Amino acid sequence: MYQLICALEKTAFPEKQFEREFHIMMADLDHMILVAETESRVVGVLHLRMEFQLHHCGKVAEILELVVNAEYRSHGIGKQLLTAAETVAKKNHCQILEVCSNQNRKRAHEFYQQEEMKNTHFKLMKPIAQE
Repeated sequence: MYQLICALEKTAFPEKQFEREFHIMMADLDHMILVAETESRVVGVLHLRMEFQLHHCGKVAEILELVVNAEYRSHGIGKQLLTAAETVAKKNHCQILEVCSNQNRKRAHEFYQQEEMKNTHFKLMKPIAQE
């Protein structure tokens, strides 16, 4: 899973910090990690966060990461993970399933739109300089 997340961001995160934060996050019931395995190998990961949001006056499920190993793309794995995420969101009484995707990931945008997700928002960001 670590390798897939690093591949998603085209970087190598500090592995020990990643593992520590992963375990902390997994203790939080608002987070869920769904994995797809082939031959005991993790080939896909979806990280879902569910929380009450005031501007919806209800629970929202947000896909924070969804990545499939490049060798296994276009085999329905992403669709299976997305379907599973929607099932989890329904069971947790979420009103909306949303995702933010980097503007460079055109294939991902096409995938989400094929899965009936609508492009209704802009997401803006500003890096915060650390001293």
